[in-house]
Amino acid sequence: MRIDPAIAALRSDRSLQQQAQAAMGATCAAWRADHAVAPAIEDLDRYGAGAPLEACPALEALFTGEQGAADAFADALLRHHLPALAERPFAHPAFRHSHAGALSTLLLGRAGRACLTIHARDPGRFDYDLAGYSDAVRYETVLAGEAEARIVRCHREPDGKPHLFIENLRLTSGAAVALDLNSETLQVLATPIRTVTLRLQREAADPAPAREHALADGRLLRQASGSIRSSRQEMMVALLGRMKRGEAAPVLAEMACEPADPSLRWQALRESLALDTATGFTALVQLSRRAGDPLAPAAGALRAQLVEAHPQLLDLEGACPA
Repeated sequence: MRIDPAIAALRSDRSLQQQAQAAMGATCAAWRADHAVAPAIEDLDRYGAGAPLEACPALEALFTGEQGAADAFADALLRHHLPALAERPFAHPAFRHSHAGALSTLLLGRAGRACLTIHARDPGRFDYDLAGYSDAVRYETVLAGEAEARIVRCHREPDGKPHLFIENLRLTSGAAVALDLNSETLQVLATPIRTVTLRLQREAADPAPAREHALADGRLLRQASGSIRSSRQEMMVALLGRMKRGEAAPVLAEMACEPADPSLRWQALRESLALDTATGFTALVQLSRRAGDPLAPAAGALRAQLVEAHPQLLDLEGACPA
């Protein structure tokens, strides 16, 4: 196996990589202090804490095309980082980054409920079977490239039935869009060349569940907690179930009846039932009897299904406190 001399040097002397990362940290600090960047980063802190975008003029300017603010912001990123990477090609910029399929993401900053990112989409055509929505707002500016795209809007009738409406648009350099992600989602259909965008997104303080709807007829396909904290707790609850930790059943049953995120409570109830039928079913019956609880109807329906399939559960129900 041939090992490049530059890589061999890094392997033989770890201090070289440490020096490279220290240099990248200093480069990032210099970028954040740049006159084209610092005011926007300061505004990001205020915006993430809940301030309206109009009260954050430097940040707002990035998404209104004001005097080329977005271009100056991106140019500063390149001006500071490209020379550092040319000198130390194996150094890593001090930003979280990811790559999935045709999409690459660079997290430039996070503050409170807001994050500022750069997204690069490789050339290609993209198909969608569903439209996803979350309780957040998003602003996006095209820095380079072009794309065919559409906004899919979800409108609910008085009876609660969702309908999807599509608006086609073409994104070109300098174009900006603002989206209420609770009812609007942007889908990129085709990019003839790599398209790079700057994106600002802020989650709601108490986010409603995230949803996915079928594009064909608008029906709801799945729903999940809109809170990152609740999602993490759901994963932990599910892990307890997969590990078959029966001693956790009473705790999960109690969690299902506490005031918390409905999605988390339902997950806790399901895992409690799976781990200990008696404990979980007692919680299910109690939940179905709670007037005004948003989970009561679903709990009642599940109780009826279980009793029909397993009549012996009626004995457990008789022992449940009124």
